[in-house]
Amino acid sequence: MKVIKLLEKKKIFRAAEMLFNAKDAIVLTGAGVSTESGIPDFRGDGGIWEKYKPEIYGNIQSFIKNPAKFWELAEKVAPTLFKAKPNAGHIALAELEKMDIIKAIITQNIDELHQKAGAVIVYEVHGNINRFTCLGCKASYTKEQVLKKLKKEKNYPPLCDVCTAPLKPSVTLFGEALPTFEIYQSQALSQKADVMLIAGSSLEVVPVSNLPLYTLREGGKLIIVNDQPTYLDEKAEVVIHHKTGTVLPLIVEEIKKLKARKDSKN
Repeated sequence: MKVIKLLEKKKIFRAAEMLFNAKDAIVLTGAGVSTESGIPDFRGDGGIWEKYKPEIYGNIQSFIKNPAKFWELAEKVAPTLFKAKPNAGHIALAELEKMDIIKAIITQNIDELHQKAGAVIVYEVHGNINRFTCLGCKASYTKEQVLKKLKKEKNYPPLCDVCTAPLKPSVTLFGEALPTFEIYQSQALSQKADVMLIAGSSLEVVPVSNLPLYTLREGGKLIIVNDQPTYLDEKAEVVIHHKTGTVLPLIVEEIKKLKARKDSKN
């Protein structure tokens, strides 16, 4: 804990205590968890949407009119997403799930790094970069199938083998509705949660940014770990402005100590 100040040590212990004693704790993660794996932020300063205007490259209507534009962006961004590996923050959250401290992870990220770290119950409210769908017949393609098509056909956008309509990654673009099942489950989990750990999210993107309000309305408590302030900092029980890859493993360490103490008394 050398890099962590004394005040933050106390906050880490308090967060660990809250999670350890919770019955229905959940986690909400955002881009800040994945940036530590080398994945660029889309919205922050110097982010992807500063260079590639979302109304041109990230809008569903633009995609329908000219899907090749989106695939230009995908060519630049996808290799980094595909090569990225889970960092200490992802691994810590997967460990919390394995210990049955948290019931689920709700994520705004599209990189599947939570699953690669070992987490099982993950609701991807903005979709997933590793699956692709045909805009015409709705046929489903894997990342490997699409990469093979691109290499063979050298054509943007890649087209469906069945109906020749363009293929689109299963990510939510601007102007698209969020996946119904995932957002419904996320709202239900947020309502039920007695503790929500928010990690690496600036809480700026609706409707996901409203999920913590479901928890607060039902009497649940918030823990926020993010290197920048959020609009809910004042309503959270614990706020730690630091990197998730540093803080989350420390929370896990403290929970293990609490568990060991409890086990020694039984």
